[in-house]
Amino acid sequence: MTDTDGLRTAMHAAVDHEKAPADELIRQVMRRHRRRRHVALAGVAALAALAVAVPAGLGAFGHLLKPARPNQPPASPTLYIYGYGYGYDGEVSHTGPLVRTVTPVNTATGTPGKPIHVGLGRFEVSVPQVVITPNGKTAYVTGPSGWVTPISTATNTPGKPIHVAGGHIRAIAITPNGKTAYVTTNTGAVTPITTATNTVGAAAYVNGGPRSWGGAIAITPDGKTAYVTTLSGVTPITTATNTPGTPIFNHGQADSFGPGSASENIAITPDGKTVYVLNQNGSVTPINTATNKPGPLIGSGRFNALAALGGTGQIAITPDGKTVYATTWADCNLGAGGHATCPVTVTPINTATNAPDAPITFDVAAGSISQIAITPDGKTAYATTGSTVTPISTATNTPGTPIHVGRGASQIVITPNGKTAFVTTASGVTPINTATNTPGTPIHVPGAGYETIAITP
Repeated sequence: MTDTDGLRTAMHAAVDHEKAPADELIRQVMRRHRRRRHVALAGVAALAALAVAVPAGLGAFGHLLKPARPNQPPASPTLYIYGYGYGYDGEVSHTGPLVRTVTPVNTATGTPGKPIHVGLGRFEVSVPQVVITPNGKTAYVTGPSGWVTPISTATNTPGKPIHVAGGHIRAIAITPNGKTAYVTTNTGAVTPITTATNTVGAAAYVNGGPRSWGGAIAITPDGKTAYVTTLSGVTPITTATNTPGTPIFNHGQADSFGPGSASENIAITPDGKTVYVLNQNGSVTPINTATNKPGPLIGSGRFNALAALGGTGQIAITPDGKTVYATTWADCNLGAGGHATCPVTVTPINTATNAPDAPITFDVAAGSISQIAITPDGKTAYATTGSTVTPISTATNTPGTPIHVGRGASQIVITPNGKTAFVTTASGVTPINTATNTPGTPIHVPGAGYETIAITP
């Protein structure tokens, strides 16, 4: 209402009703109008002050809608490379104790961070591993003598080491919800660690009790069951109660190999229906998770899945669950000049029929470790083959041109967006552009003997 309208209303009221003089009615109307205008101006001033106080781009209540997130992992994925060196500097000086370190590498810049000390001494029969929680906030690193070290990926600082009883650590895996890490040891103990508090729970024993040798571990996508390899087969564990089920005896295993012979390779299809175990003799056993019954062995079993002068086999499954890729060793051959080569075979397996496809064979230097990683879109598998990395088209199972990355190519991971593969070599880590299959500038990492590699989600 304007001042004129207010005056006109007051005049009409005075004339029609004659209840008060016109000048008195006019004064009352003007007082009410001034009060309204003061309130409105005060509100505008308060909003203006609030807009100045809040950072631009967040809006008046942006600080409420976007709270601070101090414990979040970096935006770009981070590599964690497990190695060792003599002396506390992490370099190979051959003086001082054998120091176990994990080095973070920023994948956006290719810059390594400061090595993180995670233990001292040799592993003997322990297996160095790095696993990362599904939310990417914590890396868990296994060390000698039964220790597990949690590392905050936001700050790359280690937490208090967690001691797991039961002997030397063989494997570690984290449930899909990220709440529990399971650690296996060479005495058959499977120990849960609550990731919220990093406290250790009561151990379960696979295959009947201590000294049964726990090996690799894989957890179903629904998180309900963990499968652990042993000397004679696989034991399922119900994660809700941490109780082992009836062992699934696997005729592909061979007890005669002695301690350390449990398969280190097990994988579960994305739909959770089938477990695939790579056996010591190179055959593969499928296990139906609904019945926990093993199916017929896949493959002839004439290859060695175990160490051949330091090499190991591996098993991987495409994201659509249609194909399993198993890498195995054959016997090594002594070539000219006394240099030994060991044929490595990558065998594709159709999961619908469990029939193997034609094997893909490479000759690699003795002592090299052949590993395989598959891009998130499932189109390409990358296999480390000595001093090269070979891309394999999963549509045709044909190998492409080998990519030269340097001596000692072994461990390999692929970024979550699938654009880059990182492979460890004798001197560090080499990135590979997966669009062009060309290697990038090698990244030098302190230490030597890069034993495993992991990447944040």
